[in-house]
Amino acid sequence: MFSIVTTQPILEKLYAERSVWGDIVGLTKKFYVRYESDWWEEDGNPLLELSNAGANIVNKSDMVDSLTEHPEQMANYATSVFILDIEEKKARELSAKYGVIVQSASHLNDSILTEVSPELIILEEAETGFSWRKILAGVKNLPSNAIIINDRYLFTNDEVIKTQTGEIDKDKRYGLENVFNILNEILPSQLGVPYHILVVFQEGQLKSTTTFKNMGTYLNKLRKRLSRPYDLVIEVLAVKSSSEFYKDTHHRRVFTNYGILCFEQKVNAFVENRSNCSQSITISRLFTHGLDGKNTPDEKKQSIYLKAFSNYVSDIKTRPISGEHLFIKNGNADLTVADLENRMVLCSCAD
Repeated sequence: MFSIVTTQPILEKLYAERSVWGDIVGLTKKFYVRYESDWWEEDGNPLLELSNAGANIVNKSDMVDSLTEHPEQMANYATSVFILDIEEKKARELSAKYGVIVQSASHLNDSILTEVSPELIILEEAETGFSWRKILAGVKNLPSNAIIINDRYLFTNDEVIKTQTGEIDKDKRYGLENVFNILNEILPSQLGVPYHILVVFQEGQLKSTTTFKNMGTYLNKLRKRLSRPYDLVIEVLAVKSSSEFYKDTHHRRVFTNYGILCFEQKVNAFVENRSNCSQSITISRLFTHGLDGKNTPDEKKQSIYLKAFSNYVSDIKTRPISGEHLFIKNGNADLTVADLENRMVLCSCAD
């Protein structure tokens, strides 16, 4: 769930403003705040009004105060925005290092959560001239330390055809290549913490010649190919149709910390340099600034998915595993989804 980490005076000021951030505050349902008064006893206090409107305002005074000495904890608030009384340069440095949005309260960027271009890509089958670089242009420069790629049929047609002597004749791992190209565009050049990658698809949707362990190995090898100067944690989840989480994997989507891509047909959008099918792809940040000047929350799509996922992980930890999913982390198949590290899911578990 999207949340804002800030101090009470900053939040009171933002709520009272007629601005993009004022609108976002009014739509936000979770706040981590350093308290400075008993605001719940103060008639007309903006925090009281937010609370009465359904917002959950959590006292995080100790955490906010500790950010000066321990800023690394910011990374774990993967879907949060930090608005603090710090210099603009310091905010940029923290944002780049930990992969989350950090804003100086005195230098707010009104468009960082709302403006995206392009917003819509329409592809014809076999069309050329498009690439992941063009599609992801509107979200790739957002801070990021985690990503989730969800498509039940992502690797359905992936296969390696070998000769009788065991040499590769044809490499048709197009789903894998699309995953690589997405990651290569989204992953920042520098980061001060490991980047968390999670790929979700349906168990049983692989070619008979490709096992889940094979696919986990292929994905794990992307760590070297992506060649980033920080660690990558690549987690792979194959969900069986009998799983409670299966219904929540229906939509084909890519989620970064603050960006959302929705695919009409498939995330496996390209074969070599041609589009793989006719489809529309919508690209958005967590909020959309509408024609009426108001913001609408696209983040609800992300919130619903992450909440379902976090509930599933929490449930798995409290009952016996019934063989309803397969899970690999960095090539290790002796694990379950209870061992998941992805920050976007785990920060929702904490909500």
